[in-house]
Amino acid sequence: MTGITALAIHLPRLRLQRAAMAAAMGWLCPRGETRGTRTLAYWDEDPITMAVAAARACLAQAERNGVPEARTSVRALSFATTTPVFAEPQQAALVHAALRLPEATRAQDVGGTMRCGLLALHAALESSEPALLTAADMPLNTPGGTAEMRYADGGVGALVGCGPDLLTYRGGASLSAPFIERYRAPDRPLATDWEERWVREEGFLDLVPRAIAEAIGKAQLSAADIDHFVLPCVIPGAAKAVAQAAGLSRAKLAQPLDMECGDTGAAHALVMLARAMEDMRPGERVLVAQFGQGATALVLEAADAISAFPAAASAALADGIAEPNYLKLPIFRGLMPWERGLRGRFPVNEALTTAYRNAEALLGFVGSRSPETGQVQFPPSRLAVAETGLFAETQQPWPLADLGGTVATATADRLAFSRSPPNCYGLIDIPGGARLMMDFTDPDAERLSPGDAVRFVFRIKDLDERTSFRRYFWKAVAAPAPSAAA
Repeated sequence: MTGITALAIHLPRLRLQRAAMAAAMGWLCPRGETRGTRTLAYWDEDPITMAVAAARACLAQAERNGVPEARTSVRALSFATTTPVFAEPQQAALVHAALRLPEATRAQDVGGTMRCGLLALHAALESSEPALLTAADMPLNTPGGTAEMRYADGGVGALVGCGPDLLTYRGGASLSAPFIERYRAPDRPLATDWEERWVREEGFLDLVPRAIAEAIGKAQLSAADIDHFVLPCVIPGAAKAVAQAAGLSRAKLAQPLDMECGDTGAAHALVMLARAMEDMRPGERVLVAQFGQGATALVLEAADAISAFPAAASAALADGIAEPNYLKLPIFRGLMPWERGLRGRFPVNEALTTAYRNAEALLGFVGSRSPETGQVQFPPSRLAVAETGLFAETQQPWPLADLGGTVATATADRLAFSRSPPNCYGLIDIPGGARLMMDFTDPDAERLSPGDAVRFVFRIKDLDERTSFRRYFWKAVAAPAPSAAA
């Protein structure tokens, strides 16, 4: 049977403090739980960029595990989200391009329910072809509401059928039901949640145990054979109640991560699973379930490779920057108008023909390299620049996204327009001799200085607020210390 061969998450580094949210809106909407933090995507992050970040980490994990052909083996790509960036075009195509997957890879978008990520994983596990699942969400909720505190931003990438298993699939079940606990019209940015008690009693406690029972039966196991139980739910105490109703008395409840990052929607079942895998031993069984217009439950068994699974989820949870300013949430999400100044009043025009013809360079970040001189160039060219000043028409594609670089010059510009001033940019030296002017990003971008090592991330370059179109490109962020990277 097939299984999960790599699993990685991406959490935005900004952690919005719930106490700050309560201080900002508590006068109007009294809050309940104000402990902990929730992730807040930076202004140039969205579900597409978070999915790319998680998938890159997932593919890198597979390569470290001795599967260098993981990227070229993928034949199916799914992008799952309840907060799509575009109704059209297909977002999975952009993820596909950024990851430089084979052209023959079948790409599809999945959505409509919080369990769309787990549904896509269920389909991949039941298939016989190598697959890459990505899921990411940025749930938008009414300012001042409880849901705004509970839901958060994040992404996950899971590789199925490419190399030795971390978790072997034993069996699963997906039940469908017209149970609507959360809804949003296509032209509305904010979702509406239904009454918690009804969702808990008639939804979670009815549908999820039935899906669990069917999945355990297909795995030819009993409830007593389950060692770990993963069930994301923002309703306090619901996961424990479901475990009791399903007879999972031996199973250890996975950490909900509500204090550390909040519920990341379509990605959260696998975000919780990634953290739980750090504590699992070979032979232990985990049941992963999620609710939403029905329920999905999957039974997985830890293989020997689980012993070497990195504690990357714990590292991502710990690698946060506390954010005490609640107003960054509505500003970054476009929910609040603000004075942009003269430099912020310009349209963003995108020549779609040019973007397509240069997609490999712009989305895949592929330059060119001369096999004769070793010189790397970006943008790519069929003409190689030699030290003598001569040109030779011998160039080969040269991916740059995973190379990283070194800061040559750095500027923090407080006059230029930025959605999170200052606007940081500079020249980056890339191994092989290329030098490129790039934007710096992330909340600590201002700290980058000449000589600092950087890595490259896929982010939003420009937003056209008239048409809602957005351009993507690669930016530089501080590289982790060698110990953290390992």
